[in-house]
Amino acid sequence: MKSIAKINLLLILVLLLAACAPAVAPTDAPTAEPAAPTEAVAAEEPTAAPQEPATAASSDLAGTNWILTSLNGGPALADTTVTLQFGADGVVSGSDGCNRYSTSYTQSGTDLTFAQPMASTMMLCPEPEGVMEQAGAYTAALATVTTFSANQNQLALMAGNQIVATFRADVQTLAGSDWAVTMVNNGREAVVSVIEGSELTALFGDNGELSGSAGCNQYISSYTVSGNTIQIGQIGSTMRLCPEPEGIMEQEQAFLAALQSAATFLIEGDSLELRTADDAIAVMMTRRVEIDLPEPAPEPATPTGRVVGTQGLNVRTGPSTAFPVIGVARLGDEGEIIGRSADSRWWVVSVPSAPGGMGWVSADFVLSTNAENVPVIASPTPPAPTATPVPQPTATPAPAQPTPTPSAEISFWADRTTINQGECATLNWSVQNVQAVWVYPMGAQYNAFPRAGQGSEVVCPATTTTYEMRVRMRDGSTQFRQVTISVNAPAPTATPAPAPNPLSGTRWNVVNYNDGVGIVTLLGGTSINLDFGANGQVSGNSGCNNFSAGYNVNGNALSVGAPGGTQQFCAEPEGVMDQEARFLSALQSAASFRINGSQLEISTGGGQIAIVANQAP
Repeated sequence: MKSIAKINLLLILVLLLAACAPAVAPTDAPTAEPAAPTEAVAAEEPTAAPQEPATAASSDLAGTNWILTSLNGGPALADTTVTLQFGADGVVSGSDGCNRYSTSYTQSGTDLTFAQPMASTMMLCPEPEGVMEQAGAYTAALATVTTFSANQNQLALMAGNQIVATFRADVQTLAGSDWAVTMVNNGREAVVSVIEGSELTALFGDNGELSGSAGCNQYISSYTVSGNTIQIGQIGSTMRLCPEPEGIMEQEQAFLAALQSAATFLIEGDSLELRTADDAIAVMMTRRVEIDLPEPAPEPATPTGRVVGTQGLNVRTGPSTAFPVIGVARLGDEGEIIGRSADSRWWVVSVPSAPGGMGWVSADFVLSTNAENVPVIASPTPPAPTATPVPQPTATPAPAQPTPTPSAEISFWADRTTINQGECATLNWSVQNVQAVWVYPMGAQYNAFPRAGQGSEVVCPATTTTYEMRVRMRDGSTQFRQVTISVNAPAPTATPAPAPNPLSGTRWNVVNYNDGVGIVTLLGGTSINLDFGANGQVSGNSGCNNFSAGYNVNGNALSVGAPGGTQQFCAEPEGVMDQEARFLSALQSAASFRINGSQLEISTGGGQIAIVANQAP
């Protein structure tokens, strides 16, 4: 609350200065990165139109990105993100909260106009309430703009002397961000929603590490960014099999393939879009809300907990996954434990910003201290499932005279039939009085694509593709309709050079390894070594036998194939053969590595240490 009060006071002072300050000649845009934006707080009483930013307008909007904060004197609609991006090529684009739009813009000093009419997609968004009305008012406001004023953090668009829209700077930083996946390219030229009941995440660490949940398994990789280009290294993961929800393993495979295909990224407010080198959508995500747990009281006996889940920990409104997520706590975060569930499987932690001042976290991913005697806190009522309406009984009508069988109605169309590579189109269909409907790309097995009688689907083909609708009529006959989406190919782009391999040509002596239970040292009188060759082979002695296996490095990601070797049996020292088997298993579990001076640390996909070795002289 104190920080909000300070922000409001600062905004009032800035607005007063702006109202009183004389006109200032335009200056060049500052080169410093914009400060982190703050959210505007809507007043309870009607207020005057917002004032211009205190700093004079920038001489160049090209390359800047903005998020709408107010429109026609009122705050932007909650739960929507309206964006404005000025390209260096004279094109402005963004989202109106529902649809994508683009047009050209003309700037001369502080004069600014947007060419009309603008190009836009044609989706209908029923939620949140009022989003379509806001979108219409926003595009209408852009058409009236004649001038602007801006500083590092704020942009005001004006029609004459009247401010019609204000924006805050959109800082596009990927490092340190955490995302929930909403859409995935399924590898069949379609971008589909995540299966209900599954959770896919992506955490871009400050250290160049990418990790998260693929729906069933945890994964880890590396990433490098240059401008808006991104390269994701080879992905390692755990090897669980999840039988439900149905299709989750196929979704996981498609997601990891789409993730590794990413070549560019775009952040718009709380949305992240990854695209392939062919500019096709790979993955779409929304930002996950991070919860700041308050510092535990300094008293020694204060019950505390530390997050040990490597991918972060969901904070929920109750003690089960049926309760909604209110935020996520990071690995290493500490907070005060104030209670537990009746079965002791969930801790209740202090979260002042949450409803009731508390949140529930799974005890499986929390290391607790002094929490043995915290009280049991009753669970809130679980969210009620949506009730299925029960039809009321009605009187049996008198037999009606037979009526003719209604004729079939068949319609199949696309909102766009010509797109650029990387863009999408929406297929629409409406079919009535038939037996069954399928919509699929030509050449695919139609029976894998059953559809309801009315619907739509977003498709993003990389090449010109014909989509076919197959309709089984009531008399058993079949009819077809076709729509062709023509795709304009972009100019070819250069293939990025492969990242260097820091393990190539190095030799190491193993000092510790994970035996499946924990980290152990080698048996006395035994030695294990690793030799990473430049030919993609790692070899050495595993305590009794010599071994070799293929390996691959991408950034700090490491994968090791199944090892082969000699077949000796060593009777002593006692346990050497068991040690050898467990070491080779630990080696094959490798997913990432880190070199710290003369020490090599190899970790699993779950973030556990697999092997520790010292560099051989």
